Amino acid sequence: MSRDYLVSRAEAARILGVSDAAVGRIRAGNYPDGALTERYRLLVAVLQRAASKVETEQICASCPREECTGCRIAELD
Repeated sequence: MSRDYLVSRAEAARILGVSDAAVGRIRAGNYPDGALTERYRLLVAVLQRAASKVETEQICASCPREECTGCRIAELD
């Protein structure tokens, strides 16, 4: 997993209802695969989608075009 995390270890621990140490072990790949590691992966996936959504909205907001037809960014949404 990447070192550039979208959520802090403490935040992930609170969201998942586990200890900071457990999140650290999941991130390091030292936690057994199971429901908790899957929930962590899903959390990261949701955060990645949310982060990318913000970027496209910011790009569209600053775009000088009046119509989105043919725009690759608009096609992603």
